[in-house]
Amino acid sequence: MHHSRLLLSRILVGALVAIAITSHHVYAEEAIADLVMEVGGYVLLGVSAMGRAWASAYVAGRKNQVLVQDGPYSITRHPLYFFSFVGFLGAGLAFESLAIASGMVVIFFLTHWGAMLAEEHRLRALFDGEYEAYAVAVPRFMPRPWLLHNSASATFSPSVFTRMVFECALIGLVFVFAELVEWGHLHNLIPVLFRVP
Repeated sequence: MHHSRLLLSRILVGALVAIAITSHHVYAEEAIADLVMEVGGYVLLGVSAMGRAWASAYVAGRKNQVLVQDGPYSITRHPLYFFSFVGFLGAGLAFESLAIASGMVVIFFLTHWGAMLAEEHRLRALFDGEYEAYAVAVPRFMPRPWLLHNSASATFSPSVFTRMVFECALIGLVFVFAELVEWGHLHNLIPVLFRVP
């Protein structure tokens, strides 16, 4: 299931990236809409990278051993998925296109929502009543920052955390790629076959 979800996600994102490479937005360069989407994409990709690193610190090496309920897991039951969603949206906006951003959001929910539900089912089986109480207190997806609480200390696996931080750092390359594609369009190095909003 996990591998087929990842494969489907990669295929759909790859198709959308192909559209992004061969298309250009309809907005005037340096117009306010263009600037807002570009900056918004950059900010959301940064939030995604930092948020995934933050959530990884709490779960690295502890997954399936304890029910993590501190830090980002105290404001949403699926912080890694939430910050991935932020990254998907940011990636779409980095191409300065509402259509590409909308497509990324649809792909995220098509390929991740079922995985979230399956993870909840697994955690209910592992932690039974403890998970039920947690599910009542903490929202599934949209964070409630005012619920944030931390324990005095936490343990984690440094090797798992290091790998996850490296993966998070790669998120910023999406913005670099989007900027290179736009530069290629503007300098007639990459053909623009059509325009998208």
